[in-house]
Amino acid sequence: MMWGQQKSHPVIMLQTDNTKQVIYDHPMISLPIWISGLLFALIHSVFAAEVCKKWFYQRGLTTQRYRLLYSIFALLLTVIWFFYIYQLPDKPLYHIHGWLNWLLIFIQLCGLWIVILSLKSFDTKVFLGISHPPEQGEGFHEHGIYRHMRHPMYSGVMLALLASPIQSLNSLNLTLAICFYFVMGSYFEERRMLQTHPAYDDYKKRIPAFVPWRTLFRGHSSS
Repeated sequence: MMWGQQKSHPVIMLQTDNTKQVIYDHPMISLPIWISGLLFALIHSVFAAEVCKKWFYQRGLTTQRYRLLYSIFALLLTVIWFFYIYQLPDKPLYHIHGWLNWLLIFIQLCGLWIVILSLKSFDTKVFLGISHPPEQGEGFHEHGIYRHMRHPMYSGVMLALLASPIQSLNSLNLTLAICFYFVMGSYFEERRMLQTHPAYDDYKKRIPAFVPWRTLFRGHSSS
């Protein structure tokens, strides 16, 4: 690792076996990640809005096909966003070793387990648009892990990302951008749920959003 000067900003040169990467240690170096993340969130939210759905429904697209196309589009958009960030200059922040490394990996596995439990709580084929939704419509469900928190899938992903024992400047900013998107996205998602499912208001008052603190507190009290 060598240090130099260019345009009054310190430069880090990372030398590997076959490549050399030049990184400017500038306060605005992470700005492209947040700008692209904002664009990603905007596009994603527009296509998830009821107004956009109704526009496509009025033109003959069924609910199932819309969900399937939305799932494919969201996947492609995510891949493009991640690939763009991968191409940006980066620098390592930390790499934790020893017992703390294994503790963080265990926490990440817990996050993955939460995501799996959330997926098992509803019909993923209907959610992704692979199968037809029920004719009587879909209500919100309050079973499985959703009895303990309202957004377990978001919680699991955030836990797995934040607990990573290896972080670079870009990966940390990407993690924070994703967490911010999940928190803000859940707010607008719940506004839509309250419009279509009035009973969701009572569920929202009883069940925490991301951390099952009420369940943990009850379990601690009963023990």
